[in-house]
Amino acid sequence: MPAWALLGRETFGATAGWRLRTCDMAQNASEEKVAEEYKSLWGARILWPPDLPDDMLEDAVKTSLAALEEFGKNEAQGPKISEKIKKAFDEKYKPYWHVTVGKNFGCHTVHEKQRFVYFYVDQFAFMIYKAQ
Repeated sequence: MPAWALLGRETFGATAGWRLRTCDMAQNASEEKVAEEYKSLWGARILWPPDLPDDMLEDAVKTSLAALEEFGKNEAQGPKISEKIKKAFDEKYKPYWHVTVGKNFGCHTVHEKQRFVYFYVDQFAFMIYKAQ
């Protein structure tokens, strides 16, 4: 089971408004589950296809890498990492962006069209989306 399909306590968010997104597990053993596809770009493994334009996708990964570099790869720094990414996206692409950083969390959210991405950098998962 992928890390993003689980609800865990190692989750950090810069906003309080995140909810469980497309983490539907099979209701019974006879259901087929579609395999997830990830592509590696800019040092991240990105859930493919992303629902984000290419320029924003690159910015999301590079901003996340910079935040990890600044605050270190320590899960205790998760709130600072997510806050830095959120502020950068709010400033550059207008509010309201939501950022969740962690190692084990579930997600279900309603987001604007072309404004959602989920990716990994090392052991950290990043979920970035825009909602009104």
